[in-house]
Amino acid sequence: MNYYQQIDPITGGGFDRTRFQLPTVEKASTRLTDLTDGTPVQTKALVSTVELREGKSGAKWLQLNLTTSSGLIRAKQWLRGNEEQLLPIYESGVIELEGKIDVYPKPDGAKSITIDRAKPIARDEAVSLLPGLPEDETMEQYADELFAILSTLSPDYQAIAMSLLDRYWDDFVLAPAALYHHHNYVGGLLKHTVCMLRLGYRIQEQDDHLAMAFRVIKEAEQLHKVDVWNTMNGVKVEQAFRGTFESLYAACEAIAELKEPLRWDELALGILFHDIGKLFEYSHLLSSPKRFEQLFSVNGTSETTGISINPMGSLIGHMPYGGLLFEKSQQAASVTLPLDAHHRIWHMILSHHGKREWGSSVLPVTTEAWMLHLIDLLDARYEKWARVHENL
Repeated sequence: MNYYQQIDPITGGGFDRTRFQLPTVEKASTRLTDLTDGTPVQTKALVSTVELREGKSGAKWLQLNLTTSSGLIRAKQWLRGNEEQLLPIYESGVIELEGKIDVYPKPDGAKSITIDRAKPIARDEAVSLLPGLPEDETMEQYADELFAILSTLSPDYQAIAMSLLDRYWDDFVLAPAALYHHHNYVGGLLKHTVCMLRLGYRIQEQDDHLAMAFRVIKEAEQLHKVDVWNTMNGVKVEQAFRGTFESLYAACEAIAELKEPLRWDELALGILFHDIGKLFEYSHLLSSPKRFEQLFSVNGTSETTGISINPMGSLIGHMPYGGLLFEKSQQAASVTLPLDAHHRIWHMILSHHGKREWGSSVLPVTTEAWMLHLIDLLDARYEKWARVHENL
């Protein structure tokens, strides 16, 4: 598995495979989004969302978001007065479909499926349809590295981390980290968290952590320059790092002005908890239905089959959930933190998107918060770049 050349994996520590078990998720051999316009498709899929749409001409269709073993894809089926027959099929959540790949606008637009026929299938056929880690990566390697990194923390901070994992491990290892843009597959949140911890650890172990961050940013710039050059020469490549570097250098400038030491224990917990709220913001077939009841005094559930936004979780968002999970984990670990350290960790969780227009509850003002934002952005954009370049 490739990553930024400056950043080597962390080894050692190991993890208790009896205490923290890993699931088996099948991997797809081909991706629907790699197929060309007009290619016939016959596949099983999970229906994340289905909506009835009507155009200005009066034409009606069903607009769908589907999850298959090769990833997420949009689809539509034109209606001819038969919505009453079709809607129950899609509302079953698990289908087998026939159709074709459609590109719009042609020739280089987004790919979707135009469905000709669909039928419901049994839910127990659906587990293997969730997209998994890229082909050369495994949950084992990321779990090994996660616990190796957590073993570097001081006892109180390590206890808080283990308290979280003891309670939410089964959901954590399966969860995606996003819906579309990066790590949008089973195990995505585990990978995103571990790669960020790796990046943070390698930066903080240097005497000049800002110089190390600069070297990684310069490497990302080189990747971006190749994409820009290819685009200028007629090669259609999505520029994964577009619009990234202004924010990265702004974070570096803020860290330089603060002239503070980088607190590794706090940064590591900030990374671990920053996206953990996505266990509640997103849902998929394997999400634990009782997880809301574990966190709140509530009953009932709100789930879908494919990877999608959870309608209840989206009312709160992953940042407040992350802070609440940090609070619950600290209490469960019976750890008392200094007030300033406690609030700096909360601040990282609530500010990690860096800008209010990007969804941050507050703006970063501490060294750790700016570093978390920088690391998050670097890892998310690298993952997007890697997926774009998989088959080039």
